[in-house]
Amino acid sequence: MHWWSQQACDAAAEAQAADPSPGNLMAAAQVQAMVSVAEALHRIAAALEDKGDGEGGPPARPARRRADAPGKPAFARPK
Repeated sequence: MHWWSQQACDAAAEAQAADPSPGNLMAAAQVQAMVSVAEALHRIAAALEDKGDGEGGPPARPARRRADAPGKPAFARPK
């Protein structure tokens, strides 16, 4: 667990202990869900960095050809 996720969970637990109302219980559950998502995204980012493709970005997509490009037949639009 990262320090930021531990901080968020601790703060949610303190708020829940101070006032165990349904609203605070829901807020604590939402904080824990958001921390889980953030940690998953962090793991994905780390895996992508480890994989590495030299540039650090996504692979380039091939360029699309335009309809009026030379060597490609132009199709008539239906009226």
